[in-house]
Amino acid sequence: MNTEAGMFEKDGSSRGNFWRWTGILLPPIAWAVQLQAVYLTSEKACGDLNFTWNHLISAIAVASAIIGGAIAWGYWPAGDYEATKEKGKPEVRKRFMGILGVALSIFFAAVIFAQWLPTIVGVPCGK
Repeated sequence: MNTEAGMFEKDGSSRGNFWRWTGILLPPIAWAVQLQAVYLTSEKACGDLNFTWNHLISAIAVASAIIGGAIAWGYWPAGDYEATKEKGKPEVRKRFMGILGVALSIFFAAVIFAQWLPTIVGVPCGK
């Protein structure tokens, strides 16, 4: 029985795998933490009209998402690979993880900033 998984080459070196996964997972984790933390602090902030914690949490989350992209970019393997010719090779998989990490970083940094905008503009509370 020949399965498609059996056709993939094994990666002899797991060097950098932790950082590749960090680059992929850090942006969505930063978004989820920011969403929950801002939701948690918004009620008190609306009562006091002091949004310092919301700004701080959002700034740290945007920075974390960008750092995740930088990590993914740093572990993006050099070279020109054509995925159609190099099916299942470790270099192609590493390149995909790098591309995915950078794309997720851009997307989640934009989402976090979009959620931060009402606080920046000054209308985070329902009027």
